[in-house]
Amino acid sequence: MADYPSTSPIARPRILVVEDEANVRDFCRLLLRREYEVAVAEHGLAAIAILQQQPFDLVLTDLQMPYMDGIALIHHLRSHHLATDVIVMTANATVETAREALKLGALDYIAKPVDSEQLQKTIRTALELRRIRHEKERLSDLVLMYQFSQAIAASLDIEEQASRLIEFVGRRFAPLHIGLSLVDTDNETLVALIGPMAGNQVPLSAIDEHTLYAAHRRLIALPATAPGRLVEVVLRSRDRAIGMLDLARSEEQPPFDAAERHLIEVFGSQIAAALDNARLYRALKDQYEQMIAALSGAIEARDSYTYGHSRQVTRYAVHLAMELGLSDAEIERIRYAGLLHDIGKIGVRDDVLLKAGPLTAEELIQMRQHPRIGVRILEQIRGLRDVLPLIAAHHERVDGNGYPLGLRGDEIPLGARILAVADAFEALTADRAYRAAVDPEQALQIIQRGRGSHWDAQVVDAFVRMMRRERLWEQSPRLRQAARVQAPIES
Repeated sequence: MADYPSTSPIARPRILVVEDEANVRDFCRLLLRREYEVAVAEHGLAAIAILQQQPFDLVLTDLQMPYMDGIALIHHLRSHHLATDVIVMTANATVETAREALKLGALDYIAKPVDSEQLQKTIRTALELRRIRHEKERLSDLVLMYQFSQAIAASLDIEEQASRLIEFVGRRFAPLHIGLSLVDTDNETLVALIGPMAGNQVPLSAIDEHTLYAAHRRLIALPATAPGRLVEVVLRSRDRAIGMLDLARSEEQPPFDAAERHLIEVFGSQIAAALDNARLYRALKDQYEQMIAALSGAIEARDSYTYGHSRQVTRYAVHLAMELGLSDAEIERIRYAGLLHDIGKIGVRDDVLLKAGPLTAEELIQMRQHPRIGVRILEQIRGLRDVLPLIAAHHERVDGNGYPLGLRGDEIPLGARILAVADAFEALTADRAYRAAVDPEQALQIIQRGRGSHWDAQVVDAFVRMMRRERLWEQSPRLRQAARVQAPIES
């Protein structure tokens, strides 16, 4: 967790006394040095010079001083040394001066002439309040880090994790700018995830800190920042640099202190592990989807008339699932099932699959085995097991007259009922060896006639409404038609 300043006896609190009267300044120094580390300055400008060299827990300052008075010094402290607390001393203590100092952020004020007992009591109270505040901040940061770790662990989506980083880092540090970049899985490019150039990428000649710094700054377009207002962290996972995180504040904001820098490094280590896992998951998912596309293409390659059929069915089915308000996970299952729904036709003989005329009874029995064959082919792939029920049932009918099991109504998975409608429309509007394609509007009418008997009524209504509104058949050419002309399959 963040390494906040300690008030333990091992590290005595540091106090800066700012007073133009030498006798008062020396009195405070001699009185306080028994318990605290004490430094002195004769006016505000001298105090600023000392503050630039070392940090202090508390500044005890007069209000009326030459060169820079106490009010101006408090303004400076609130802009540049936000972690430093202030107590004011004044010989002209009035309600107005006290109110102004307190409004600017002073913890308390002491009237001159300074009473030693009152001074010690006020300082002890201020330091105790400081200790309590730091404990609350420590607890708040612990809670924030726990919430952040839970939020990023809940998703393996890189964009979602980047969004969570913006939310939590923005809440804690209020930066003017956040930049995040990630090395792609090919280790050849650095991609901007957060920043004005998000989505852009630059090539990497090597994966080392110097190269990453240079590439990140070029990619993110870092704004000009005042000293102390930029933090850059190399993201590491499994002892490898995988990206960079930077936060910047404006000149009007206080610089990042040591505790904040340490906390940003903790944020960086957590987001690095999460992004690395998400990056690997995306790479595996891409490979998985390429495998699915290859399996889908295997059956379509056998018949030029059905080339592109599975992709078109998938497109219709996914849009229909979205129309029905299904979850992202359900839509993804339907997408995979759509691409693979006819994979079982690999097990159907060519003379049956490619027959130009009507099938005989025996051939029809064999063709109707393709959902079962498809399940047997895919059931050995663990990642596809949740789509098997959709593939198995995509030729079932709601009246129980479908195949292979004769399921009816809600016994048929909703995803399979969606695929059935999309499959039927695509088949009707595509040329086949034994018939020409049906006009899309005529195909919709045929599907409406089968509403409640062949296909689920609610699914049909949603499909017809969607297709007439969006006319999806016009939005992409049939790949298989072009394939039949350009690359006919030899017998």
